Amino acid sequence: MRARKPWFRASKNAWYVEVDGKQVRLAVGAENEKAAFDAFYKMMATGSPHVEKGLFVVTIGDLFLEYSSVNHSVSTYNTYRHFIQDFCTQYPRLLALETKPFHVSKWVELRPKWKGARWHAIASIKRVFSWAEQEGLISANPIKNVKKPAIGRRERLVSPAERQQILAAISDQVFRDFVLGMQETGCRPSEIARVTANECNLEVGVWILNKHKTSKKTGKPRVIYLTPTMVELSTRLVAKNPTGVLFRNSRNQPFTKNAIRNRFRRIREKHPNLAGVVSYSYRHSFATEALVNDVGIAQVAELLGHTNTNMVSKHYGHLADNVAHMRSAALKATQMKPI
Repeated sequence: MRARKPWFRASKNAWYVEVDGKQVRLAVGAENEKAAFDAFYKMMATGSPHVEKGLFVVTIGDLFLEYSSVNHSVSTYNTYRHFIQDFCTQYPRLLALETKPFHVSKWVELRPKWKGARWHAIASIKRVFSWAEQEGLISANPIKNVKKPAIGRRERLVSPAERQQILAAISDQVFRDFVLGMQETGCRPSEIARVTANECNLEVGVWILNKHKTSKKTGKPRVIYLTPTMVELSTRLVAKNPTGVLFRNSRNQPFTKNAIRNRFRRIREKHPNLAGVVSYSYRHSFATEALVNDVGIAQVAELLGHTNTNMVSKHYGHLADNVAHMRSAALKATQMKPI
């Protein structure tokens, strides 16, 4: 059975779908598009085993995105949508159960510019199929054995001199404030972009984010501890933007992920010595310098918003590259205290 997506027939003022060569009416009235698609999805999800054989990838992709829009953050949903729509554009008539690992590999191969995005691309498509299997839309996941590429370790740190160079290269105050926020807090760029005036407790000197990357896992707010520089900056921005998002662009809108990426790309183009510097480099630099300055690993994990110290040890402790610090550590290790 092959079921195409619903369409509206003006002459009948009704929504139809074709199943096994027969046209099935789903809803009456042009305004009832959602009801028609709901009926279509229900038919797909609760039909006979023959329905499963007729499910297109684009159909389970649409169903998953509907689920994601309710259950995931906006940034996570947008990431899924970007890759799922691209995959479905590549294979618009591909049946779910006829999908092979080859289709995924070929799709990624045809997009050489993705590089670091390949992990997220493959993870997104695998998530669609695993979700469809969990929901009973398909009896087996045909691409569960597709391997995601290893995520390369983010090596690039930003030195104090480079930070000053970057701030000097930024012509507008609003983006300079944004970069300074990353530098002083070690926050994820998305956290800086989303923090609101209502989440600032400047008397205590913290930001308290109720919605953050690990909120569902921990059930706890993310507390960001502010330096005096950040208290001063936050005070100025709260006065400027007393409601809504704190950091805004020149059009008084929140900074988007793509806008931040492009700003750093243009800075790198003008200053070749900054090759490899991205917004996330500030977070790694913050963590590494904290460890070099003998901040405890548990405290660093808390500052970064991690639930344990594993991520700090694995991704942020580039101390082996800091010869002077490690030699000092070795010296401390060999010094005996009197008993």
